[in-house]
Amino acid sequence: MTRLIEIINNTLVVKKQILEQELEEIINTKENKVQGRVDEGIRILEEITKIAETTKTLETYINNNNK
Repeated sequence: MTRLIEIINNTLVVKKQILEQELEEIINTKENKVQGRVDEGIRILEEITKIAETTKTLETYINNNNK
């Protein structure tokens, strides 16, 4: 794996971890109205999903190039 691919992969991992932390904070907070927290939680989950899909695409790219 090239260094650039490792950097991309590590960046995705860190972004996902940050979003997961934000989601945990949204879930556990009692501040703000419920609907606002729900909307924010959904937004964060959608971002996590995008990163998961991007990671899967990157893995496919890596596997195809290693053949």
